Amino acid sequence: MRKKILLLGLLLGWTVFASAQADSLRLSKNYQFKDGIYLTFDDFKRNQPSYSWDSLRVSIFSNPQTFLAQVEYVEATQADGIERVDLDAIWGFSLGGIPYIRLPRGATQKTLPIFAGLRLRGKICYYSYETEEQVMLRMPVYNPLTGRPFQVGQVERTRKVKNEWMLNFENGEIAKFTVNNFREWIKDDQQLLRTIADLTEAEAQEKLFQCLLIYVDRNAAYLEE
Repeated sequence: MRKKILLLGLLLGWTVFASAQADSLRLSKNYQFKDGIYLTFDDFKRNQPSYSWDSLRVSIFSNPQTFLAQVEYVEATQADGIERVDLDAIWGFSLGGIPYIRLPRGATQKTLPIFAGLRLRGKICYYSYETEEQVMLRMPVYNPLTGRPFQVGQVERTRKVKNEWMLNFENGEIAKFTVNNFREWIKDDQQLLRTIADLTEAEAQEKLFQCLLIYVDRNAAYLEE
């Protein structure tokens, strides 16, 4: 009888341990990634940086308001000296527990490589950044004597454009954060798919980020540590 009780206690203890371990590896908005540089998506998914910050000399300019960071250089300390790390070979990095993903060259007007912070982490991660584009606007030209418009001219203006993207945490795929792309990525949540189908196109676009929050909350993702 005593052996049975002991065995039951061990099994219950293992169940609690396994449950706690699973919860500790569940990806959420509050999950703290290990700080350092990730050369590949697989390193990021395992939360195993290829380089820790204490082994590097870096020049990074980060903006916590925009969730963007510019990297000037990264140098790794080696036994035989200093080695410059190719910035284009970096998948991303974690700073203060928040992961950043490298944007393609030319994605913004910045000359230095740009990394965008994952504002939402989960089975589908979300990041965004702003760019500027030149547009031609129709502007009326007024007669200074009468104050009335007498012709319409074209004026060049600069406007900001918000670029929204999503990252599939299971396979590393990246796609624009649009209604159609989002539908393709959430086929494992038929209830949410039906909810979006009942919305008009304008309503779906307006509530798209809210739908993403619902999906991430209902569909867990786990790190492969």
